[in-house]
Amino acid sequence: MSEDVLSKLFATFKVNADIFHNGLYCGNWSIDTSGKHYLSFHLITQGKCYLMINDNAEQIIVLEQGDLVLFPHDAKHCLSNEPNFESIINSAQSQPYQPEVKAGSTGLVCGYFVHQHPLVKKMTEYLPESIVIKQDNTKESTLSSVMKLLIKESIQSGRGSTFILENLSKCVLAMLLREHLSLDKGLFAALAHNKLNPAISAIINQPEHKWSLAKLSELSHMSRSSFSDLFKTVVGVAVMEYVTQWRISVAYRLIKDEKVSTITAAMQVGYDNESSFSKAFKRVLGVTPGSVRNNRQT
Repeated sequence: MSEDVLSKLFATFKVNADIFHNGLYCGNWSIDTSGKHYLSFHLITQGKCYLMINDNAEQIIVLEQGDLVLFPHDAKHCLSNEPNFESIINSAQSQPYQPEVKAGSTGLVCGYFVHQHPLVKKMTEYLPESIVIKQDNTKESTLSSVMKLLIKESIQSGRGSTFILENLSKCVLAMLLREHLSLDKGLFAALAHNKLNPAISAIINQPEHKWSLAKLSELSHMSRSSFSDLFKTVVGVAVMEYVTQWRISVAYRLIKDEKVSTITAAMQVGYDNESSFSKAFKRVLGVTPGSVRNNRQT
């Protein structure tokens, strides 16, 4: 996957990490942090625990130190020190890390990947319900090194610790999306696809270009019909519809953050006139450019 493309996706959708827990659970405990409607994650920094997803007691996953679980769609889940999950959910209080390791305790760093863009679900809709990364399967990888840094920082809790943890968490997410997913459908599948990558990377890198089906199929060295069929099968939308969605995604950022005029945003993402741009903007997002600029969108 093109690193520049991934950087543009993160910048456009303003993906940031919010660490809401960093500590130890001792004794018997169970937690469920779903319900915020964001991507959420848990990193086991000490000990082990058990994971149950969507109340499926037939598929309990054991998580140990260095393991990570990500929930792209905020799936209902339960983490517990007990394989039978008998403790009342979210009733136990965690403790700060202490120099001495308490026997049987479990260390957790938990967070959300928050975003400020209405189309972010277009980026994540085909990600699986959960992604479990086992430390043993990532040994000697860059991802493993960053996760070890995250664990070390979580235990030290020094000055600037929250800032460092949040930015290391963003690095972990980027590396997961870049290197550690095997997908058949969606944006990330297209970016990993040898034939589709040149075209979709070009769309993302140059939203202002006058793209056509003919130009994009040529980039992928395919006939227009074959390229069109493959693109829709993998990405889930037609080629030119994706071009429109990405242009509007970039324009949304320009209008909301930089407060540029509607015509300026239109020109920067490849539209020749304000009218056609505004119609596309309203169709894709359900709100007008002016309402976004004035923070009136719902």
